[in-house]
Amino acid sequence: MPEVKRVAVVMLPVRPYCRRVLLGVTGVSSRERWECILLPADAPHPVAEVRGFVHGFIGHLSDAAIRDEVRRARIPAVDISPLQAEADLPCVTTDELAVGRLAAAHLLSLGLPHFAFFGTRRDYHAMLRAEGFKESIGASGLSCHVFLSGSPRAPGEPEADEVPLEAWIRQLPKPIGILAGADSLALQLLALCRKLEIDVPKSVAVLGVDNDDVFCELANPPLSSIALSTQEIGYEAARMLDRLMAGEAPSARRLLIPPAGVVPRRSSDIPAILDADVAAAVRYISLHVRDDLQVGDVLREVQLSRRSLEQRFLKVLGRTPAQEILRAQVEVARRMLSQTDEAMAQVALAAGFSSAKQLSSSFHRETGMTPSAYRRESRGT
Repeated sequence: MPEVKRVAVVMLPVRPYCRRVLLGVTGVSSRERWECILLPADAPHPVAEVRGFVHGFIGHLSDAAIRDEVRRARIPAVDISPLQAEADLPCVTTDELAVGRLAAAHLLSLGLPHFAFFGTRRDYHAMLRAEGFKESIGASGLSCHVFLSGSPRAPGEPEADEVPLEAWIRQLPKPIGILAGADSLALQLLALCRKLEIDVPKSVAVLGVDNDDVFCELANPPLSSIALSTQEIGYEAARMLDRLMAGEAPSARRLLIPPAGVVPRRSSDIPAILDADVAAAVRYISLHVRDDLQVGDVLREVQLSRRSLEQRFLKVLGRTPAQEILRAQVEVARRMLSQTDEAMAQVALAAGFSSAKQLSSSFHRETGMTPSAYRRESRGT
């Protein structure tokens, strides 16, 4: 009778992610008749307690102390942690670049003109999500704003205090779609938007990652999120461990599983998706706002009558095409005033105004402030 394989499963069972991964592991362990020993990853020295007793490890092995203990055990092990820069154990985890690309595809499909990413520097996997997101947005000819909190900073990055998240959200051009690196960060965005009285999803569409259904459904508004293929990760990780315990080499030491898909909820349910012509017009205005843009230019792009386009703009966005052009011009000016020291004439030219005088009058009419006063206030001077 073949020897029963004892496998230590190192998890954080309180996390929905881990519980779903466990379902996938069970699909292999029951078939191969493993004897599984569940160890909490946050217990002191979980691996040392069973070293010499088990035939393999599977689970969250990214912690440096746990990795060291696994290496000393010299038995097969497979990590299912989110991807780490220093990962050296065989691992099965999410294709984080694909997460970012999927998020971009979802938000681009809404016809939004602006995009942003909110994440933390300390999470390597979140940085990969940002990379995939920015890559896809850039391929569409658009730019992506980025806010990264926490440490460490990139080499050469100044040590000055970060712009507060609240100020960043307030200054972003709108309407905008924001990918948060995780559902918890997306909830933070929703709370701040509510505090600042920024409409979600009309002004800011928010998308999270992980699809923790309890958090997502309880959010206000309910949070759209990317579901990860967690059960498949568990299943493939268990298959890889089974081959390793049989003395076989895996086909690859790192297997990346694409996300399952977007679960849309109210936080990214934008009316513009219902009108492709309005979405195209808003996108065109965003891309050409600096080019002395007129409503006639937009009409030639979408091939509608002026009356029809105005009616549809009012229905979807609550403003006319001319008002949208002015709003987009003022948003460009806002960013330049808060982030650069360019002279007013240069700001006016970059924002599509004919002169500094026109910039001043239009900016004051839209914001109630002169450009100079806005520059001083945005910088706290």
